[in-house]
Amino acid sequence: MGSRKYWIALNDTRGAGPVLLRALHDALVRLGITVTDAFDLTQGELERELGLTPSQASVVFQARTRLEAVEEEYFALLDAGVDIVLFFDESYPHRLETVLGSAMPPVLYCYGNKALLSTRGAAVLGEKKASEKGEMIAYLAAKELVSHFITVVSGFARGVDMIAHRSALENGGATIALLPCGFAHLSVPETLRDVYNPDGMLFVSPFEFRKEYSQFNAIRRNKIACALSRAVYIVEAPEEGGIFEAGKSAHSLGVPLYVTEYAEYPESAAGNPLLVKDHGATPVRGRMAGGVRAPNLDRLIGDVKFADEPERKGV
Repeated sequence: MGSRKYWIALNDTRGAGPVLLRALHDALVRLGITVTDAFDLTQGELERELGLTPSQASVVFQARTRLEAVEEEYFALLDAGVDIVLFFDESYPHRLETVLGSAMPPVLYCYGNKALLSTRGAAVLGEKKASEKGEMIAYLAAKELVSHFITVVSGFARGVDMIAHRSALENGGATIALLPCGFAHLSVPETLRDVYNPDGMLFVSPFEFRKEYSQFNAIRRNKIACALSRAVYIVEAPEEGGIFEAGKSAHSLGVPLYVTEYAEYPESAAGNPLLVKDHGATPVRGRMAGGVRAPNLDRLIGDVKFADEPERKGV
């Protein structure tokens, strides 16, 4: 079975989080023992031997009650071909720890090309019911990004998300889809099946295998998408809702934020000028390219390719 089920059990235990998991991992490395060994210790030994606080030791001790359920989940993940990437793995995108600090997801479930986690990416986000112009902008934006070898990052909803993924794949690029649920609920839609390329796409979820969609999960997913990206381009955002919150998250996390500027804003983009006015977004204007009016992403591309990483916040 290996040690991964123990980390999943810890992550799924009430009261656990990145701070506890990091403290436990550091203690295990220091002592030269495994997480499996830690599960054999009493609560008192966890405090004395590993230096955990009483509350931390209590959570680790309680995590053993999750092992049976996690074991079933673990085999379901293996059967589905899903990889488990832990926060201390070499393949884990440590940008998430740098940007999110104690809000980082300690466990990522991945299906596809894990190497994309280490590439430079930009998020392309927008409303499910985007305007016709917004849909075209999303397609052209993703096409422009992959032409500069930038990985497109987005959610996995209808509208802008799916258009961005399709454009990236259709134009020979790479894309990462952040899920708002566990992999038990993943289904690749018809709109992607004819262009799907396992080498060019990665599905990522921070949620356990059977976790269902919720609005809260979608908002958390969007925040992770922003943190994983070196810039965020919001094609269209209403005045409230998940996409507008994603723009606020990008700003608060220090990730460069861009939004489409319209001469007349459709309802699906009514939040765009507010993101510029109140949340530091840079407006993206159009320019003629190849006979069509495409978004001018030169400044965003510069941010992605040349900007330094933000300083580590720590956990």
